Amino acid sequence: MIIFVSSPQQARQSMRRTAHGIALGAAFAALGIGLMSGCASPGPARAPSLKLPEIASGLTAARVGDEVRLQWTTPLRTTDKLLISGPIEAEICREMPVVAPAAARLPSKPCAPVVLREPVTSGVSEAVDRLPPELTSGSPRLLAYRVQLRNVVGRTAGATETVYAAAGAVPHTVEHLHAKAAKAGVIIEWLAQSGDAVELSRVETVAGVGKPLAETRLRVDVDAEKDKGGTVDRTALRGQTYRYTAQRVRLVELAGQRLELRSSPSTEVQVERTGGFPPEPPLGLVAAPGFADDNASVQDASSALVIDLSWEPDLEPQVAGYHVYRRALDDASATAWQRLDAQPVPQAAYRDRTVVAGRRYRYQVTAVNASGNESPPSREVVETAPAR
Repeated sequence: MIIFVSSPQQARQSMRRTAHGIALGAAFAALGIGLMSGCASPGPARAPSLKLPEIASGLTAARVGDEVRLQWTTPLRTTDKLLISGPIEAEICREMPVVAPAAARLPSKPCAPVVLREPVTSGVSEAVDRLPPELTSGSPRLLAYRVQLRNVVGRTAGATETVYAAAGAVPHTVEHLHAKAAKAGVIIEWLAQSGDAVELSRVETVAGVGKPLAETRLRVDVDAEKDKGGTVDRTALRGQTYRYTAQRVRLVELAGQRLELRSSPSTEVQVERTGGFPPEPPLGLVAAPGFADDNASVQDASSALVIDLSWEPDLEPQVAGYHVYRRALDDASATAWQRLDAQPVPQAAYRDRTVVAGRRYRYQVTAVNASGNESPPSREVVETAPAR
């Protein structure tokens, strides 16, 4: 065995070199482990987003007067399903196809010519194409519309499918529109002109405020060949205020498409349907003499003589009751009409307990609504009280 002996100084230096080597090796080992863990497979690389807005949806076109009104939904996300950031511009393209719509709908065809450019945001979007004079006169012709969306650098994912509207002359605007409240509803009248249907639009508002109660609209179509210059809106509620406009509508068929040509809306009229209209007079009034107690003898029932009245119930929803009127007819006791009830009678019947034996009476009844308005009187009936 050979033993190497070094000085104490050499031993200390050797120990330091060994410790340094161990520490360096541990550091490299740790670094190696870290590098290995960072080299796990990240999967296929994703292409950078082009930030193209998705193609707009729900495009519609409506011809009204000298305009075509377009509406669609601008998407919220890009074709990469990312939220759209930055401004979006909508390009509206209009052309006059000379072939059937089915053949004209070519997805690869560029959106041209562009007639409008509008800045839009996500959600419901609208645009108005004001037609040149050559497209607002003459016979109906087909117009084709598409919309494409461009991002901030002008790129697009493509155009919508084609929708159609009609060029050519539109019907005349409805003239002299006016409305008035009536018991049956709201009477709307205008200057009659056969040949085109008339469509009424109604917006309900809060009475005295003028703000729309809702954006829902009631549409009433009037036959094109039977324009009598008016109609009745029987669905108008009492106590509400309504605004009405009217349009003439002409249907045309172009290359298999059924399209509308609408006039410009008429002047708007406003009317309040008050509750101040009286009910209809009661019908079917009859009278019958009798006794309050059918089992009493004539002599015992002299103070219980009655005349019973009945009539058909008034089915109007606002009717609160009835008033009963009587007039004595004998020469010695003839009187003017007198109301017998202190409060409206709630049912369609009344028993008159204040008659005098053997005397004749004339009766009539009226209906009263919740606002206190009283109807015209019913037909009159005459009856004689029982004799003692």
